[in-house]
Amino acid sequence: MFRPRLCPFDSGAMCTTVEMLEWFLPISLPPVKSCLGHQLWFHEFMNLWEVCHNAPAWEGDILWLMARLARCNIGYIDWEPYIPLMFTRFLRSLNLPVSYKNVQSSKHHKLDSSAIALWTVSVVGGGSTAQKYLDKFMKAIESYFHPANFGRWLVKLKDLLRKLPYYFIQRLHTERYKKLTWETPIPDSHRLTEEDITNFVQSIKPVAMQAMFSKMGLVEVSQALQHLATLRPTIIIPQIIERMYSTLEMLTEPHKLTAAMQCMVAVARPMVQGGAYKEGPTHVIPLLMSTLPGIDPNDIKKCFVTFQFISTFAALVPIVDCSSAPEYWRNLTEEEEMIALATADFEDFVLQFLDRCFLLIESSSMEVTRLEREEDKRSKLENMAEGALSSTCTTVLMQTSSQIFKSALKKLHSFVTGRILETKVAGHFIATVVRSFSKVNPEETLRVLLPHLCDTVLTLVESDDILEEEILDNELLYNLLLLSEVVDCRGNALLPYMGMLQRVLDRTLHLACREGFLSSSCILRHILSGLTSITPVEYRSVPGSFDRPVKDYLPIKDWGMPGNPYSMQLKWYVPGNNEVACVQSLISRYLPPELQRINSFISDEVQLTREELQCSLGIVIAVLGCRSMLPVWDEPPVKLIDSCLPITPFLPSVDVGGGHVTMPDGSNVRKSVADTVNRLQEKLLLCREDDTKSFFSLIVLWEYLLIDRFGSKSCYEVHWKNFRMLKKVLENKLVGQKRHLRALLIDRTMLQHESLLEQGSMCLTPTHRQMMINLLTLSTSHYSEVRSRAQVKLFTALDQFSYSYTVLIPHLLRNLQQDSSQFHEQFKGSLYVLLGPKQNPLVTRHDWEMLMNLWPAIVRTKPSEKLSVIRLIENIVESVHKHFPTITISLQIPELCLAAARQLWNSSPAPCFQVVSDEEVAIGMQQLEDRNQYNTDQYLALLDSLMDAMQQENLHWRYRSMALSFLRDLVHPDLPYSARTVRYFLHTLIHDSLELRKIAIRSTVFLLKQQKRAHKKILIDPLSFSGGEKAKGPGDHASNRWVQYCSKTRPLTAEAWDTPCYVHKPYHGFYCWPEQVEVYAASGEQPALDRSHDELTAEEKEVDLFFSDQQNVDRLVELLALEEKKGKDKFNGYRFIMFKGLFRNHGDTYLNHFLPHLERLVTDKHESSQRCAAEIIAGIIRGSKHWPFHKVSALWKALAPIIRLALLNMTVETIADWGICFATSSENRDPNRHHWLLELLMEDPLRDEASFIECGRLYTLQGALNQQEWRVSELFHRLLSYLKPFLTHPFQNVRERLGSVLTNIFEPDILLLGGSRTTSPHITTFVSEIIPQLAVLYQIGPKALDSSSNHIELRKKLSGESADPVMNMLENMQVNGEERDVAIRLLKTVCRWVTGSISRAQYATVAEYYEFFPLVCLMSNYDADEELSRSCVSMLAMMGQALMLPQHVPVVLQSVSKVSESISWWARSSCLEFLQVVVFHNMATILSKQVWIREVLDIVLQLLEDDWLEVREKASQVLGGLLHCNFIESTDDLIEKFKLKSKTKVKKQQVHGHAMDAVDLQSLRLRHSGILGLCAFINAYPYDVPEFVPDVFLHLGDHLNDPQPIPSTIRKTLGDFKRTHHDNWEQHSLKFTEQQLGVLRDLTIPPTYYA
Repeated sequence: MFRPRLCPFDSGAMCTTVEMLEWFLPISLPPVKSCLGHQLWFHEFMNLWEVCHNAPAWEGDILWLMARLARCNIGYIDWEPYIPLMFTRFLRSLNLPVSYKNVQSSKHHKLDSSAIALWTVSVVGGGSTAQKYLDKFMKAIESYFHPANFGRWLVKLKDLLRKLPYYFIQRLHTERYKKLTWETPIPDSHRLTEEDITNFVQSIKPVAMQAMFSKMGLVEVSQALQHLATLRPTIIIPQIIERMYSTLEMLTEPHKLTAAMQCMVAVARPMVQGGAYKEGPTHVIPLLMSTLPGIDPNDIKKCFVTFQFISTFAALVPIVDCSSAPEYWRNLTEEEEMIALATADFEDFVLQFLDRCFLLIESSSMEVTRLEREEDKRSKLENMAEGALSSTCTTVLMQTSSQIFKSALKKLHSFVTGRILETKVAGHFIATVVRSFSKVNPEETLRVLLPHLCDTVLTLVESDDILEEEILDNELLYNLLLLSEVVDCRGNALLPYMGMLQRVLDRTLHLACREGFLSSSCILRHILSGLTSITPVEYRSVPGSFDRPVKDYLPIKDWGMPGNPYSMQLKWYVPGNNEVACVQSLISRYLPPELQRINSFISDEVQLTREELQCSLGIVIAVLGCRSMLPVWDEPPVKLIDSCLPITPFLPSVDVGGGHVTMPDGSNVRKSVADTVNRLQEKLLLCREDDTKSFFSLIVLWEYLLIDRFGSKSCYEVHWKNFRMLKKVLENKLVGQKRHLRALLIDRTMLQHESLLEQGSMCLTPTHRQMMINLLTLSTSHYSEVRSRAQVKLFTALDQFSYSYTVLIPHLLRNLQQDSSQFHEQFKGSLYVLLGPKQNPLVTRHDWEMLMNLWPAIVRTKPSEKLSVIRLIENIVESVHKHFPTITISLQIPELCLAAARQLWNSSPAPCFQVVSDEEVAIGMQQLEDRNQYNTDQYLALLDSLMDAMQQENLHWRYRSMALSFLRDLVHPDLPYSARTVRYFLHTLIHDSLELRKIAIRSTVFLLKQQKRAHKKILIDPLSFSGGEKAKGPGDHASNRWVQYCSKTRPLTAEAWDTPCYVHKPYHGFYCWPEQVEVYAASGEQPALDRSHDELTAEEKEVDLFFSDQQNVDRLVELLALEEKKGKDKFNGYRFIMFKGLFRNHGDTYLNHFLPHLERLVTDKHESSQRCAAEIIAGIIRGSKHWPFHKVSALWKALAPIIRLALLNMTVETIADWGICFATSSENRDPNRHHWLLELLMEDPLRDEASFIECGRLYTLQGALNQQEWRVSELFHRLLSYLKPFLTHPFQNVRERLGSVLTNIFEPDILLLGGSRTTSPHITTFVSEIIPQLAVLYQIGPKALDSSSNHIELRKKLSGESADPVMNMLENMQVNGEERDVAIRLLKTVCRWVTGSISRAQYATVAEYYEFFPLVCLMSNYDADEELSRSCVSMLAMMGQALMLPQHVPVVLQSVSKVSESISWWARSSCLEFLQVVVFHNMATILSKQVWIREVLDIVLQLLEDDWLEVREKASQVLGGLLHCNFIESTDDLIEKFKLKSKTKVKKQQVHGHAMDAVDLQSLRLRHSGILGLCAFINAYPYDVPEFVPDVFLHLGDHLNDPQPIPSTIRKTLGDFKRTHHDNWEQHSLKFTEQQLGVLRDLTIPPTYYA
């Protein structure tokens, strides 16, 4: 099914096919069945990928296929032959900035880093060489992670760094810890050994450490280090700890400290657990103490990271003083004894931690920091700081022993009672700390703080005058704030203090001060929430008490200990009867008076100020804090839709104490509140619509009553998010098996409890419906803030109650009918409601009845000129277009589905109800039929309603456009547009409005598609045309010759035209043939085209009437030929498809109406006119696919002159449009059926005309042939023969186009595994013809030489040449100037061809390209012709960055070696730079053979001794790059060799006026090459100092007084060294001795003038 579609030249089909194969190929078969799996296709696909190696579009999918195959078959597939090429692809896919002369290639390998990592990890181990290549790969990319290097490549590099350890640890988990499953087990021979793990970690470690302080991607680096530390803690953690200590001492680079702390957090668990790295836990307490200064109010980012650091380590470590452990435990190791003694500092740590927190709190006072700010709202940063402070304090205190907790509580009490803080920021911060204490140990915290706070508050409110004050004393507000947070704890601890708390509430709930009564209501809410919430009692890292004697329990043994999910010893707090009674008492005490007060206000019995009303509403909101104990009212559900199933709610119940809480009279609390608030909203809308704060309270109440039955949904989602983040930081991916920390397991248990509560569903009752209507009313309020808040809650309710949108529609329709100017806010709010929720807008719900009412109402709304409304209308149109799919009108259930459903009762377990009877099925089918008919009626009615609005009503132009857009989006394949709608769309094609015409064009495309009639297809045997001969493999062969273009057998008669042998899809036949091919039947068997008007359907008659009218066609063409946006217009695909559909459905009926226009348009020089003609011509050609021969023949007789005229009149702006026109015309079309077009375009394209026209002809021909590729080999041969004389064309644009055409001609020249060679032109033959014509250019090479005086004498003597032959060559050049110019132009064309081929062809480079290499290197600096020089540089750049197959490496190295011996120093220098680029981009391939590595090194070392200074310096640079990438091991032998050369004796004096003799220069050159070699070793390590570097510096110091250029080389190297090592010089300097540092200073400080 898929193999016949594997054609590399059909990119679209190939991408789809490979993607499907990646999805469906079996890759997990047992090894004994692999002959039915990957063995059938593995080598075949790898060969296909190797042949088509130039970054094909399907490369990403085939990599994923191979990655998944490798993962599922570890040890069963031999990857060795493919490993080098795979790593070469991986390196190239990173798009690193290594290029020849800064010319970047446009060809990029788009490989997913996940697939790269998965494949790499899967082939490592078992004796594979993959680890060796991985080492080299990581070394090559290491420096790109340095903070100094920043670019687009960094994102992919960081992702790869994260994925490699992730997949490695996954594999190791599978091999060692995962339970056995049906999956194929990995054989023991290929399981990862300890050595494999160490090698992998050592390979990744330098890169991870390099990236540690990078500018971005710290998250990825942390995750990588986390996995690496889990694998090998002894290798990773010590270096991170070392960096942590060093950054703690830095004052100037705080970003390094925060980065180090985040990395320490990532490795916290393996570090604390000890295990293989015994010293790890000994650093915990010193690090905790050292990081406390990081809680710095002046650096909030560092503060956040410090909080994360402390909370992470605190969660792993019981904070218990066990310093006396050595007295009782005699078997402690040295490390354990150190840790035990260090725990004596835990109490100091906790107290100092609190001191730092208190300092942060005092520094955060609003009076101190932001006196200039008028608003009292806190910033987002302050909210984040409060959350971080709360979580860190809670974590630290949860892990403390009772003794340390009491000491901390004492310090807190001292701080709280000793000062009064402002309540906006600092007060909230300290209240957060108080809440943390109360959460951890509520009994002790309440005992110490609550009496004091209650007494203080009661004392301050003792006077009745305080109750009336609108601005209260800060002391009272401060104590109320603390009290509101200290009671946020478990309810059983609150019960003893309820009397005291009730007295406080009685005195403070009705304070006149807003801040006062809000704090008081918060007290009530927290009390009720604590009394009714089910929560775990503690979240400690280990079960049991931390107060056990040290002789019985040693806490340090539990450091980092994972929890056991099956034995957590978890204790829950579940409210009992006492709590229920207390809640009932509080509600009876505080709720009825407030409801009565509100009711009296509603009935105008009392007058409440805004503050008083807000106070009462705040109390009601506080009472609903116990809503988990408040049952939902009992009402029958509202019937929203017809359903065969009963409507039942799913409400999880929570068994607490004595049951539910009610009003004093036994009525439902929620219902009582809802009824009162409902009446209150009506009252406020009548008389206090500007009281926005009261409306905010109403919205909160509706949210509590309607959505949040048990708790806040937003808090639940935040809880999940925080849990996932913490789990990711602390989980052990290696062991798995839920070996998480106990605190995490408890948190997950709590989340599961919350999930069960959240997943309940309620039925919509009348009360719920009224609430949603109330929310809708507020969503259309006069005030924007009220609207936006209400809309958020309304959208949440719509998601919670299925089909509840039907409740809102009547009200929305009523709002839309109002005057949009008079009721602007209400109208705008309704539009906002229609646009939400974001992913499933109300305006696009799949309900035909609703759409029938809603969309016409939107269209008929009164227009508004306010910009906000205009934007909303536009958003609605866009939302409908984006989110409204083609939804079902008529649903059919086939008998197969019914039979499958009946089989369910024969399975186990069987359904819980009886088998559906035939009568029930019949009733259901009838109901389905009725529903289908109803949907059909509604759909048609909707179309008619929109049409009525546009035709019978005077719509505003914007709303007319909206209605037309709705009609376009209502297109449906099952129900065609009505004749009325078709007529309207067609006449809109010639409307004055451009926007309406655009919509009409798309709609016309759809309606013509609806009217398309099915064309008959027949099955044929593809081998019958080749005498039954089967193909031997992919490529050109006898069995597919009949689908290729042949001028001799092209259809020139009706009989030949109707022969069923035309295959339009270009992939058919290339790879292999399916058993049968589907082709179109003869034109006589296709739907008739010559139909009379009466034979047409009603819809087709409208099309016929419109296009039969010449005036309509004239107007249509006139409008299509208008310019829309100058310089922005392009070939319009929708217009082309429209004309294609027209001529496909109606044949040549209207052709004569368009031909005169085409003749006029193609001669018009305006780009819009020619573009219009191109669109129409493409549509006509494509639409004539099924025409009979006589019609097609007549068409081309009329169309050919027009096309010739068009080609003659092309302009710069329209050449691309004509190229698209003919490419589109030829796409997916049998070339034999399009022979008229192909032969027309082949007609002498380079005739004597303007060069631009010649380029245009070639471009259009190229576009047409490019769609056929391998099927037009005859045309390629003809075209190549025609073009050969023009390859030396004098005009640059023609030569560039010729080079591009050559790329197309030679692209089919590939050979797949087991296949045959193409019959298209071959590169080998062409190159052999070209090379002799370029030989003359070698004679002008010396012209590019730099004859500077300091080298020319040496070159004369060494080469044995004199200046005379050079002058003779120059004279010969002038004599043979014409021949030279012709050769230069030919070389330019070749450069363009090779460059284009590497950019576009299936292959990158071939061996034949390197026959041009010496000449291109020579001419890349040809000053006499800048274009030639630029072309040669581009060609070298593309060849250098191209992927090189292993079989081409010897050719490449031989070519480079040949150029390295060139007489031109520029050629030698160019080949060095080229060598550097080609080695980097093909490193793994070249590393696969030692002989290739040796050849590369020999070339570099040879040129390191070159007689030309620039070449030597370039060689040194290349050598440094090879060392840097670890391509060449920095062996001691090579260093000693360079040291020996650097000691070559040189005479240091010279006679005045005379140059040195050759012997002296020779020795100087050798000596300089040794120095350059040593300098290369220094330059190779810009961010590190290997052991041998200091000794090299010591050696270089002895050569500062040598003859030039040795001293300058040394000083330049030293300057670069200091620059690159400056940032970390403190660490680097430790690797030098004092003597070496002294030499280094002498090298970098120039001698004084007076020395």
